[in-house]
Amino acid sequence: MNYLTFKKFSLRLRSVKNFLLIILPIALLIGYFFPSASSSLNTIGVSLIKLITFPAIPLVLSAVVISITSLFDFTGVNTSHNKFAKKLILSLIGFIFFSAALGLFLSLFIKPGILTPEGKLSIGKYMLDTTDIQVNIFKSETESLVSSNINFFQTLIPTNIISDAANSSTLRIITGSILTGLGLAAVPSEKAKPILSFLKSVNALSVKVLEELLVLSPVMLICLIAGAFSSISTEIIVALLNLALCVLVGSIAFLGISKVIFRKFTSTEERNILSSNPLDDVYLLAISTGSSMACYPTIVNTLKNIGRDPNEVEASASMSLLLARLGNIIYNVIVIIFAFNLYDVRITPLILIQALLMGIVTGIATAGLTGVAVLPSIGVALAFFSLPIPPILLLIVAIDPIIDLLRSSITGVSSMALSTVVCRRGVV
Repeated sequence: MNYLTFKKFSLRLRSVKNFLLIILPIALLIGYFFPSASSSLNTIGVSLIKLITFPAIPLVLSAVVISITSLFDFTGVNTSHNKFAKKLILSLIGFIFFSAALGLFLSLFIKPGILTPEGKLSIGKYMLDTTDIQVNIFKSETESLVSSNINFFQTLIPTNIISDAANSSTLRIITGSILTGLGLAAVPSEKAKPILSFLKSVNALSVKVLEELLVLSPVMLICLIAGAFSSISTEIIVALLNLALCVLVGSIAFLGISKVIFRKFTSTEERNILSSNPLDDVYLLAISTGSSMACYPTIVNTLKNIGRDPNEVEASASMSLLLARLGNIIYNVIVIIFAFNLYDVRITPLILIQALLMGIVTGIATAGLTGVAVLPSIGVALAFFSLPIPPILLLIVAIDPIIDLLRSSITGVSSMALSTVVCRRGVV
């Protein structure tokens, strides 16, 4: 089997049908018959996550700089840039608060963390009997984030773009990229053009590398799901079922909402150009790869094909995928309420508002991160409410390989919907 054959086979696996019929059964069988291999499987899965996210730093850097430069024009030559920037920023804020409110509503309705005595007993037994299930993956990151909770804004201040990139300091990279983009927006276009041309080349290369590395996504999913299944018991799955159900309902709800938005903000002529509903394509791609950034080419190409402004499409897609992180925001809000219910915290209107805001802040703080790498941000929220961090993270990491697919799908379809709303029609 050569590379092209393997690539075509991997692409065919990127569907919910093949995930349910091929990837999930294989992963469960491996996890069931080879439980002693859980540590090795987790290690392989996490290593593949790191490999697949290899292009994330240059992609974040180039996409944010290009987007900010496209959004603003401080030279006064093109005032339409500034109008689009205001529209995009307001839309981003609206989508962010809507997603957090949806997560809060679902949590209050489904009530994750309210368990039967048997469910709490199974969790207690799990904590006592299970040794380490990859807590070390994010332990140091959690301690770092929590210890710097008071000085959180220090993590936003860029130092040196090269050293920040080398240390994978995503928040500093984003802040530095925003400042660089604003600087380029204030430079005359003829002087900024060579730099933008170079960054667009870096961006195109990063997207291509990401597309090629996603060939490994089925192997990554099999390893992570098999490792998680062999590490946890049926009782734990049942105990955490309402948490997973809450995120699943949020994923399906956002797909439906995004479809309504896409239909409302596109014309019949535009939709007739497309052979299928792009929201379905984006949803299936995200849920079968576990990466919202994998949806970037589909979102951009779709909106360009129906005649939306290319610069606005690239800016809105990159900003919503990299910065808004609506899937992580919804998930963080749900996990916070899960922790409240698990530890019998009295929920008041003030507590709900704080949970909503902390879900937004910690969700946005995961910009550029995927998989279990996003979980340490939840530790900041738990520390804010004086809740124990290790037990919660130990629980949610057990089901994170499945939940990550749902988080990615929410971020992907919401980015498509937002880009459809803010990008102008009929501009080639």
